Amino acid sequence: MKTNFEIKENYAVQLNGIHIDLHNNFEFNGLSETKNDIQIDFTQRKGDWIHENEFRRLKFIHKNVSFRNSSEGDNTEYPEDENTLSVISFFPKTMREINDGYMQHTKPNENDDIIYIFQNGKMFRLNCERIELIAEK
Repeated sequence: MKTNFEIKENYAVQLNGIHIDLHNNFEFNGLSETKNDIQIDFTQRKGDWIHENEFRRLKFIHKNVSFRNSSEGDNTEYPEDENTLSVISFFPKTMREINDGYMQHTKPNENDDIIYIFQNGKMFRLNCERIELIAEK
């Protein structure tokens, strides 16, 4: 897997030297699919802590997806947590039975999946050839 970004501290990414806090500054806005690609969208949250130069929208485009696993979270107690990212991590595909962990590396190893885990327990795990992050102002 190749990426045009790095993961920082398991809740943020770095794109072209810019730190992007996915947990505090963005919320999940949906997943869309084409024949071989999956796109995960995030939009900017509203709040006085958001920097005026923050990106408005983020698109993680997963090219040539070869593996997909997902689970729904539990919205019983805190339904607002459904769209708040808790962890983003690269994780070895040899450990696909573990979907709630993370690794401390910024770039994927050759045989890694990417895992998105949300505050309510919702999870997406994907393996693909390339992930392109597009940030829109």
